[in-house]
Amino acid sequence: MDIITDIAQQLCVPAKQLHQEGISYYNYLTELSWLLLLKIVPYLGDASRVPSHLSWEILIQKSGQEQYEYYQNAIQELSQVTVPHIAGIYTHADTSFKRPEQLATVITTLDSIDAVPVDDLGEVYDMLIEKCCRIEGNNRLQVAPRSLIDMMVILTQPQAGELIQDPLAGTASLVVAANEYIQVMSEVSETSPIQNNINNATTSLIAIEPDLVLQRLALMNCLLHQIEHKELVPVRWGDSLLSNLQAWPLGDVILSTLAFASPYEDESGKHDASLGLLQHVYQTLKPGGRAAVVLPDKVLNAVGPAQQVRSHLLDTCIVHTILRLPRGIFYPRKTLAHLLFFTKGQTPQEQTQMIWFYDLRSHVPTFGQHLRLTREHLLPFERVYGDDPLGQSPRHEEAEPERWRCFERSTLAEQNDRLNLSWLPEDEEADEEAKSENIWEIMDDIVEELEAIMALT
Repeated sequence: MDIITDIAQQLCVPAKQLHQEGISYYNYLTELSWLLLLKIVPYLGDASRVPSHLSWEILIQKSGQEQYEYYQNAIQELSQVTVPHIAGIYTHADTSFKRPEQLATVITTLDSIDAVPVDDLGEVYDMLIEKCCRIEGNNRLQVAPRSLIDMMVILTQPQAGELIQDPLAGTASLVVAANEYIQVMSEVSETSPIQNNINNATTSLIAIEPDLVLQRLALMNCLLHQIEHKELVPVRWGDSLLSNLQAWPLGDVILSTLAFASPYEDESGKHDASLGLLQHVYQTLKPGGRAAVVLPDKVLNAVGPAQQVRSHLLDTCIVHTILRLPRGIFYPRKTLAHLLFFTKGQTPQEQTQMIWFYDLRSHVPTFGQHLRLTREHLLPFERVYGDDPLGQSPRHEEAEPERWRCFERSTLAEQNDRLNLSWLPEDEEADEEAKSENIWEIMDDIVEELEAIMALT
């Protein structure tokens, strides 16, 4: 086991213990982030703008109730500093620790990171988030496999100077991957200060996350990967569905995992947020721009509003490639989803004529705790996709005769513009597993109803 994996594992250990004491996994990650940032502030360029009486050295010299009270006051004061990125991480900070001993446990655990250079903490943090998401019983944190995130970025090829967007940023995994890809392609030295547009241009990145806890984790993830801006935060706290589209700049590249969107409700009833976010994506995509979004199966085959949105997408954009994703790759829930690649035409007349589908679900083992989705699993799809980010590379069904098929738009129209087509027979075990996915939706409804009842008592 390498040192980074080992450190991430050590940092994950207290999460299980504190969970038994009523501290959720996402609250643990929040507390760990607050403490970690306090520890590494001296290594940040803006450290001089943080009050000197708020420091890790002072914190660890205290103990018991005195340490607990100092920590609570420190995180609240740090939310008022003049550095937007740091202040954003501590916004509305209020510790979830109930006893000084819980705080002391995490402080002791953080001693283990001394063996890791600050420049490598971003990789540790990435791994820590994924490990915490895999822990049984954690239902709020959800992440996509890093192999899938990397592939989305590699195939869309974001460039320095382009406006990159993610309307549902989560913990900023796509933001981080896009930034790393641009650095590599721009041949930026690891020891040089980052000079790409994501860090220095005010309109090169728009990432939004409606969940405050996830937004804090996203900001910390960006900070540890050296993605920051002197005046703005790289991931804003807000709801893309409530934004004014007229004031929203059009993006060159839009990347998002919309399968994690929570349902929302208005006067007309309950709606699937992933459907609304899909509309947001294709409406804010620049002519000539490209997008890669992960969508749940349920919005790709439903009739009614979902069908209308799909038809509008096909009429206004060029959907050129769809990847049917395997089971079990999303944590902690086994959400069934597809990955859509599409571009916006330069003229209103350009629309979808045909779509290439790749089935990576049929006759493929279910992924999960013991079988992880890796780059090797995705390489056959990458090869048939081709090198062109707009999906214009030469394609032939003979390349992958069983999994790779092309369908005309007329064929899709005959099937209510369904975008979750499959042609390989499913085995019985897979069919039963697919049916059981509805249990998660039922449980969501029950939890929401219970929370509403508790709010009234």
